[in-house]
Amino acid sequence: MLIGIIGAMELEVQTLKSLMDCAKTDKISGIDFCCGKIHGADTVVAVAGVGKVNAAVCAQTMILTYSPDMLINVGVAGGLCKEFKIGDIAVADAVVEHDMDTSPIGDPKGFISGINTVYMECAKNVSDALASAASKLDGINVKRGIIASGDQFISSDEQRNRIISDFNAVAAEMEGASIGHVCLMNNVPFGVLRAISDGANDDSVIDYPTFAKLAAENSIKIIIDFLNNVKEVRESGKN
Repeated sequence: MLIGIIGAMELEVQTLKSLMDCAKTDKISGIDFCCGKIHGADTVVAVAGVGKVNAAVCAQTMILTYSPDMLINVGVAGGLCKEFKIGDIAVADAVVEHDMDTSPIGDPKGFISGINTVYMECAKNVSDALASAASKLDGINVKRGIIASGDQFISSDEQRNRIISDFNAVAAEMEGASIGHVCLMNNVPFGVLRAISDGANDDSVIDYPTFAKLAAENSIKIIIDFLNNVKEVRESGKN
């Protein structure tokens, strides 16, 4: 069983790569794909780059080249829930592209032609396992729900409030929904895990550089626990 893991930035996956045994690296489309075992689990890890197109290219390349059994997007996000503090965890039950908007011709905001949906559902067994692993971290709030992605760094109350109003999202970032989009097109189970680095508000440009590394460390701890129990995750997906 092969687990694909994608982060947008090096800081989001560098610890995972440092833990990898029997590692080898392939460069495809300018992206380094690191393959090996992490705690005995077969994994392929990549840094996609920031934004939906980079993430989609990385996900499609990973799927076509390595055929992962599931794919997880890991990283940081802006929190959209009042109860979130820096380092808390959002686990997606579904993802949405908040900047996709053909509503002037009658579609709902976020509607994606071709797959004909707004909300792209994550694999329940993957989300359940990520949430369970996150719950083991002391002092960390874990919230499941919609994670919204778009090619914007959300840094104003106006942007934040629009995403909450339109999609009832719990977190906002720039890659997860595009990875989910690719996974749905390829019938690959996926999950999205985000640690909160800022409040997606007027203070975000100050908070993000300060707290992104701390938040990323929390998400990596969860992925390591997930990999330690990946056989159980696979079996639960068969039920």
